[in-house]
Amino acid sequence: MSDSTIPAVERQGRIAYRLDRLRRMLALVGEPRSNAEASSDMEARFVARCAELPSPSVLELGTKQSQPGRSTMHRDWVPHASEFLGTDIEAGADVDIVADLHRLSDVVGAERFDVILTCSTFEHVKYPWIVAHELMKTLRVGGLLYLQTVHTYPLHGYPNDYYRFSREALASLFPPGMGFEVVATNYDFAARIYARRVPDLQIHPAFLNSTLWGEKRAPTPDELRYPDLP
Repeated sequence: MSDSTIPAVERQGRIAYRLDRLRRMLALVGEPRSNAEASSDMEARFVARCAELPSPSVLELGTKQSQPGRSTMHRDWVPHASEFLGTDIEAGADVDIVADLHRLSDVVGAERFDVILTCSTFEHVKYPWIVAHELMKTLRVGGLLYLQTVHTYPLHGYPNDYYRFSREALASLFPPGMGFEVVATNYDFAARIYARRVPDLQIHPAFLNSTLWGEKRAPTPDELRYPDLP
């Protein structure tokens, strides 16, 4: 339908909407991408913490190459690792261990690794609280975990896309009483959300990623506990 065939009242409404949208966009020129721009050295501090471990054994999750020839493994984070293994639910390039993360400890054993890395994986697991428990069980006491997932991101299935996480949501996967300490959480890569339904949405905080750094302090209970629940 061309503008000439649209009723005058509706046409004026569309023009007003476009002008208002342009005004809002111009108002944001030169402004930060979010009012809550994340600024943190958490990743660098985690890498420095890994350097303190002597010849650690490292496992990285979700390492199958989704684009042939493009590795997403973070070997440079722990260059002194005695072993650096990748795992995924399917065999493929960069996959040393094929495992369903919901049963990871059954495949690799309990207290097996000193460092576990997981980047852009937790949004794809169906029951993330179970996987979090498996990671705690699989880490050795004194072991380190770095978890990065999405906070605001388009749908993308490898093979499925289930969740988006705030910092608080990530921390809640590792409750008190599990022998695990959440050292820090963070947001990375400020983003904007645009939707005609909510014209001002883009001025509110949003981020591509949320991250968590944790350390295992004591053996992990066999049952997942939430002692902070009433």
